[in-house]
Amino acid sequence: MSSTPAPNRPEARQAALDGLARLRAAFPLETRIETAGQSHVREYTRVLTEWLRARVPPINFISTESSAALIALDAIVADELGLGCYPFSARPTGIVVTLPAGPVHAMCAVDALAIARLAESAITIDAPCAVCANPLHLRVEANGGLEHDQVERARVIWKAACHAPGSCSSNLCRSLLLLCPACEAPAGSTVYTLPQATMIGNSFFGFQRRLIAGLSE
Repeated sequence: MSSTPAPNRPEARQAALDGLARLRAAFPLETRIETAGQSHVREYTRVLTEWLRARVPPINFISTESSAALIALDAIVADELGLGCYPFSARPTGIVVTLPAGPVHAMCAVDALAIARLAESAITIDAPCAVCANPLHLRVEANGGLEHDQVERARVIWKAACHAPGSCSSNLCRSLLLLCPACEAPAGSTVYTLPQATMIGNSFFGFQRRLIAGLSE
């Protein structure tokens, strides 16, 4: 069976591009990382690499200076459980991604769908439907695409919400959730197919793949 890494209809692709632009405007993570100094970017990349090994980096994993700078940019999220780093959450979110090295939590549904391509490995995602709470199980291939039998298993909703100032992990991320095929999206939500949401996530986190590649050079 072939995989579908991106929407192939013009209107579906445009909806995904619009969603990507909306996400980048709401949370300009790549732009923020570009403003960080080289030493902070190296530390940031170390945190990402640790997550790809399915290990939660402890609070003291990087220097105090880099930690403070990256927290101020909302590039990492620190609490007593460790250092979260989009797309990975140290705190349980209900969205569990299983990497070859073990399970981790994703910050949101779009983040979960982006992890396979970042890890260059097939993953599974387990999460409840945002409306009925029935369990959903998805598989994303190593290239970030979806086999045809996965495409209709769920959708991703972006719930209408007033996002308060503060960490994206505690506001925007709580609005990007999985929805089962049987449920109606809450009023005011934007609905994306899984290929659309996967395209959004893979594009949004594409800069991280470049950072990780640079770290290994």
